[in-house]
Amino acid sequence: ESNNAHDDEEDLPLAERVAKRAQLGRRYNDSNRDDRDEDGGKQRLLERKNRAITLASERLRKARKNNHDSDSSSVPSSSDDDSSVEEATSNKGKQTKKKKSKHAPTEVSSKRRDFFSRGRPDLNSSGIGVSVGANKYKPRDPRMVSLSGHLDEDVFEKRYGFLDDVQEAEIAKLKKRVSAWKTTGKKGQKARKKLGLTQGNNTFENDQEELTRLIQEVAEKKKANLVRAAKRTVKKKLREDVASGKGVYYPKRSELRKMELEAKFEEIRKRGGDEAVDKAIAKRRKKNVAKSHKLMPSHMVK
Repeated sequence: ESNNAHDDEEDLPLAERVAKRAQLGRRYNDSNRDDRDEDGGKQRLLERKNRAITLASERLRKARKNNHDSDSSSVPSSSDDDSSVEEATSNKGKQTKKKKSKHAPTEVSSKRRDFFSRGRPDLNSSGIGVSVGANKYKPRDPRMVSLSGHLDEDVFEKRYGFLDDVQEAEIAKLKKRVSAWKTTGKKGQKARKKLGLTQGNNTFENDQEELTRLIQEVAEKKKANLVRAAKRTVKKKLREDVASGKGVYYPKRSELRKMELEAKFEEIRKRGGDEAVDKAIAKRRKKNVAKSHKLMPSHMVK
């Protein structure tokens, strides 16, 4: 019968035979049915599962044992000397970071201050080999550069003339402090206490030094103003001569210095009278005599 069924199956088309066997599944071969167990192979499946669980538990136990042995071997014993510990730490310190890829950049710790101390990159460090001067700090002195405009000292003196009054008030205050330091006895103690000199780090030397500095600064400023006024007077005279029809005149340096000196003494006469002029002339004569004595031989100087 089986042979007849097989012959009938061969007479069928190929597509129908494939579909028929697909519906039957693996049971189309009746010769294997007798080899199966009565329970459909469930017993053998259970045995295989138990063997797999036993094998997995045994492998897990061996892996735990190996890990425990490796951990115990890595920890140094108390009988080891310090040399092994030092060697281990030195080897650990020698380890360097490796690149993840040959095309990846090296990682640098952000704790290093080298990058930040060099400053942020600019066009000068772009690698083009030419210093373009971009993003570069250039200190500039407004007295020497015309970018800040022209300094008119006369206008500056008028605008900031109130600073002279502040400086004079500070000099008067320092004079009182120095006088209180120099006063002795109970009167001096009372004056120092009134000015608050007994508190803090106030000293006579500091006040005296500050007073000397301010007085010298005021004297230099007055001298510069006097010279500037003399030059201004000379320039005004030359402009008036040109305006009156005498023509353009360019004096020599010696003539210009002489005119400025005359204008300087005239300015002194305006501010202090003839006595101030005589005092300035005597001071200048004394300075010239001292200068000439330096040029003379020592045996000729009386």
